[in-house]
Amino acid sequence: MKETFDFLIRKHNTPHPHYDLFLKVGNELRSWIVPTSIPTNKSDKKVAIEVDVPKQSLEEAEAQEMIEDAYGVGETKLWDKGTYTLDSHKNIKIVFNAEGSKFNGTFLLHVPNWGRWTKKRLWTMEKIK
Repeated sequence: MKETFDFLIRKHNTPHPHYDLFLKVGNELRSWIVPTSIPTNKSDKKVAIEVDVPKQSLEEAEAQEMIEDAYGVGETKLWDKGTYTLDSHKNIKIVFNAEGSKFNGTFLLHVPNWGRWTKKRLWTMEKIK
């Protein structure tokens, strides 16, 4: 049986609205900014920018109502939360199966070749099933 982890997605209303994706993996919380929208259709690819998360829990991240990030200061609103199981977790590739009310299915987070040579850690996020 695969281990289950929690995820959280917030809609962040800044001058450049975006989504904040949080994946809890063991005791570690990882986060990505998804600038346009969360992929909901198969093969729908989006850019996802990995960001450093201060030492905090998923509950603390959910409780924040006003935050500042690279896109500016703005209010956050819960978009979805739920659980997921990891199918594959490597340094530049994460495949997981999410179960939320809006965010569900199998997703791929991957660092493409062009994302490896940038200052920011650029990933792509894609719904694969």
